[in-house]
Amino acid sequence: MKRHMKKKAIPVFLTCILLISISSTALASSETVIASVDWVMTKINPLNSKVTNLEKKVAELENQVEQLKLQINK
Repeated sequence: MKRHMKKKAIPVFLTCILLISISSTALASSETVIASVDWVMTKINPLNSKVTNLEKKVAELENQVEQLKLQINK
């Protein structure tokens, strides 16, 4: 299940980067813009945090499902 989430996270991450770059195109066309590492990190870090939180929640839910399966099989 974690592999499945990671496989989904990568396209979501890349899509977000694409959307950010598209939204910046108007600014870039009017003047030369060089993205600094800090700027990129400010855009990526919130996404990474959200993905990490979602992965934790999925792991918790998977654990609960396994516990419920064990209770049902008793």
